[in-house]
Amino acid sequence: MTRPSARVPNARFPRARRSSASFSSNPLAVVLVASALAVSPCTLAQTWHLQPSLSAELTYTTNADLTSAQRSDWVMQLTPTLVVNERTAHTSLAGTISAPILLYARTSDNDQVQPLVNLSGTAELYPRVLFVDASAQVSRQFVSPFGPRPQNLASATNNRYTAQSYSVAPYTKGATADGLTYELRDTNTWSDATNVATTQGVGSRAYTNEVAGNLTRPPTPLGWGMDYDRVDTQFTGEDALITELARGRGLWQPDPQWQLSASAGYEDERYPLTHFSGAIYGGGVKWRPTERTSIDADWEHRFFGSSYHVHFDHRTPLTVWSFVAFRDITTYPQQLASLPGQGDVSSVLNGLFASRIIDPIARQVFVNQLIRDRGLPATLNGPISLFSQQITLQESLQGTLTLLGARNSVLITVFRTRSEPVESGALAIADTLSTSQIDNTQTGTSAVWTHQLTSLFRLSVSADWVRSVANDASGERSRQVTLQSIISAPLSALTDVFAGARYLKFNSNLQDDFDEKAVFVGINHRFH
Repeated sequence: MTRPSARVPNARFPRARRSSASFSSNPLAVVLVASALAVSPCTLAQTWHLQPSLSAELTYTTNADLTSAQRSDWVMQLTPTLVVNERTAHTSLAGTISAPILLYARTSDNDQVQPLVNLSGTAELYPRVLFVDASAQVSRQFVSPFGPRPQNLASATNNRYTAQSYSVAPYTKGATADGLTYELRDTNTWSDATNVATTQGVGSRAYTNEVAGNLTRPPTPLGWGMDYDRVDTQFTGEDALITELARGRGLWQPDPQWQLSASAGYEDERYPLTHFSGAIYGGGVKWRPTERTSIDADWEHRFFGSSYHVHFDHRTPLTVWSFVAFRDITTYPQQLASLPGQGDVSSVLNGLFASRIIDPIARQVFVNQLIRDRGLPATLNGPISLFSQQITLQESLQGTLTLLGARNSVLITVFRTRSEPVESGALAIADTLSTSQIDNTQTGTSAVWTHQLTSLFRLSVSADWVRSVANDASGERSRQVTLQSIISAPLSALTDVFAGARYLKFNSNLQDDFDEKAVFVGINHRFH
């Protein structure tokens, strides 16, 4: 492990290099496409649902670099985008590819192209027996929870970098003649965070292999199950992080709405500085009172204490309520692979309309159009994924509320995430990041209100607040507030124009406080 080679002025977190992701040069992209599209010749005539678009946005900002120096600038952002949605009897592929191009009038050193990719696909290689999932994620992440976190790309900050994650997961699943169900999955994930400024990028690439299998006798009303899960994460030049669990489960389903479970097993964790092993035990409950409401909860005793996962979903014709709480260990590659996560607006709306629009392609087209018509954001504010070369213990709460009326829409999310390293001694030796970069608590909320002013004009108002506090004695902290308002209108069925203003206020005891004021206008055109 190595020390950071550069730091942001007036702050104690690493500086991210301004360079775009090398997606085209990564051989994993070839593996991804080949795996996702490895289907029989008869599917070559399949119909692809592609929607290209191009947007242009001109911004005037009083603080282009988001620092106390306050350099004003004009920024032109051109964003070509391709939305992919394909589904046949044996394959599916969905997601978005875009390449925002940022051009600055005065601070030309900020000029860059920032590729963004969110693709996932599934292929049935052998009917009802062998499958493969594949995904590609190229996103903009933040280095430090104590630095600025602008939601728009036009605000340049040294606290942002490009992260890549590619995954290929062959698996088999099915059922035996006597009713047993089984699944065996081998997930291979390659992650790349070389833009995080560690010396020569050492340790910023990682390969994760997860082998997971289960065998279950469905409860009638009694049943049982056996699970195995092994996760091996290897950062470049570092020792492997290995977590291995095996457990047996007893199941009881007294009626179709309830299912109870009890489990016991053994765990073995082998980390560079620590070795944990011992018995694990726990229980769980699943409740489906109606087709619109679900509650899943489980608790387990682990080497770090209590581990739990709670997931609540409830939807009505006009609302979606969601609550997620968990306490568990994770790694940086696992966090990247799970993006975009709980704050993804498209996923929330898909759940709302799942019972009304059965076809997934038609539903996604409808959701995309609804997001455009209502002026809704693609994602809501949430905790950031922290770059770390070790196992992290996370305790997180996040709730989301979505309301859709005839002329008004409201989206609200609230979150709190506490992160701490499992191996506290590793930080003292490696010092890749300061202790507070991993051992901290992030709290925040985000609210978006959209209103149809007239048959043409719509108004969107949003407010975001986030606060980060170090859990150690350093006392490091930061707070950011962002307010934004946008008015938009359609020029035609395929073209929209918009104009807006935003205000950002940042306070921290690590660097000088600053604010930003900006106004912007833009146009977005879909080609069909």
